[in-house]
Amino acid sequence: MVDLRLTVLCDLTKYNYIESMEAAGFPDGVQGGFQSYSGETVSAPEGKAVLVITDNAGLTAQLVKEEADRVYVVFVGDIAELADIYDSVYEVWNPVDSAEVVKLRFRRLIKRLKDEFDLWFYKQTLLATIDSVPDMLWYKRIDGIHMLVNDAFTEIVHKPKSDIHGKDHFYIWDVPRPDDSEEEGFACEESEEIAISTGKTYIGDEAVKTREGMKQLTTYKTPIYDMYGNVFGTVGVGHDVTNFSNLGIELSILIENMPFPMTIFSPDWKVVRMNSYFKDIVGAEDVDSFDYQAWKDAVPVPLGGRKEDPDHHSVSGEYQIEVEGEPRRFIHTELEIRDYFDNITGYFCTMRDITYQRAYEQSIIKAANTDMLTGMYNRRYFYNFLNNNIGRAFHLLYLDLDNFKKINDGYGHKVGDEVLIKTAEMIQEQFPNAVTARLGGDEFAVVDESGSRSEIQDKCGRLETQVQEAFGHYNCGLSISIGITETDGSMQDIDRLLNAGDVKMYEVKREHHRRENG
Repeated sequence: MVDLRLTVLCDLTKYNYIESMEAAGFPDGVQGGFQSYSGETVSAPEGKAVLVITDNAGLTAQLVKEEADRVYVVFVGDIAELADIYDSVYEVWNPVDSAEVVKLRFRRLIKRLKDEFDLWFYKQTLLATIDSVPDMLWYKRIDGIHMLVNDAFTEIVHKPKSDIHGKDHFYIWDVPRPDDSEEEGFACEESEEIAISTGKTYIGDEAVKTREGMKQLTTYKTPIYDMYGNVFGTVGVGHDVTNFSNLGIELSILIENMPFPMTIFSPDWKVVRMNSYFKDIVGAEDVDSFDYQAWKDAVPVPLGGRKEDPDHHSVSGEYQIEVEGEPRRFIHTELEIRDYFDNITGYFCTMRDITYQRAYEQSIIKAANTDMLTGMYNRRYFYNFLNNNIGRAFHLLYLDLDNFKKINDGYGHKVGDEVLIKTAEMIQEQFPNAVTARLGGDEFAVVDESGSRSEIQDKCGRLETQVQEAFGHYNCGLSISIGITETDGSMQDIDRLLNAGDVKMYEVKREHHRRENG
């Protein structure tokens, strides 16, 4: 994979987002750096892209009007300032977003740019790959319209690609078009229908009339599915076997130009063709002596079961493999290669790197279950945890800060947030092996499955002392009320347990207020 080389050009006079963006950093596959806008004309150097982040609506309009290649503009401010050019701006950021939100926005923006770069890369790779194949290769819609062909195809039919794309069989091959009364279609229609109806690659021999005379082709036609599992067309390869010498054309060009790890094995799992991507992963210096089965038993760490697909004669699974000292995740697929008589003639193996995909999925899961301010679990996760652990013994603690409103009223919400963050740290310090959560506002909860009642009470006492010492200088009576309840696993009503903890917490809170006012 080729890295995206990116310069982030910052022109921010109203909002200081630099530190947040620098903290977000750049993912693998992106080489980036930050620069301040100097007022000069913005253009992307050769081999690089430029991302301009500005709160200047005038500069935004200027850059959009110039439409410089590989220059992407992000405006920070009121969207109303860009009413006429909004659709041309790459993104618009809300200026009231917190530093943490800016980090998330920046990460998502860089991933979007990387995805666009990868899409372009794969498109160019596909075009280069199919034109490297010496055999005819074409992609056709289900209605017979050709969408894409390679150079070898144009040489056979003596038409440029521009005159082939969007045309059907009769036009391309200069054969008479049947009228409505004729039942027979073109020669390859039947084989395509078989491939589509069976969902398998169809291999057959077809005679084709060309300007050079008749040619005998061995054709391979495979249905192509859309993301919903519907067949929308076929991909076909036509191998010219008119001359016997053509049968010896090697697969090396096709295999090596595939933009993913790929190997073809013989029926006894000896390497027939292995591309460099696959070699880098398995560390195969001598392909001829490479023992695939021994490598597979020793190196990949399974991350779940293997999935068999009897219809496609394939098996796949997710594995973790260390590549150059870095653990990476792959979907590893082994596909049987079968001949016309359904005999296994080899195996086709691919590995798809899903490292970043899994990391992104985990980040989404974490965001959905984590309180953004304190890093604790949130209310959603806490209630799901309790419901999933009915029948287990544990202590439940309800915690609430006393006089916290005085902090916000007297010192502002920024200080209030700092108090909440510090309180969360102290709770986690006292209960490092427990499930801790912020339920909202200044309310917290703890589920401890390991401590005894006396140990829990001792920890609560230390926590109360910590809170008073940490925040005593605010002179507002800030303390923490803790209600302790427990279940031996026999209580099946979670709401009843939660209510009991809430009641005990308020009993403690009333006692604190009584002492404070006494």
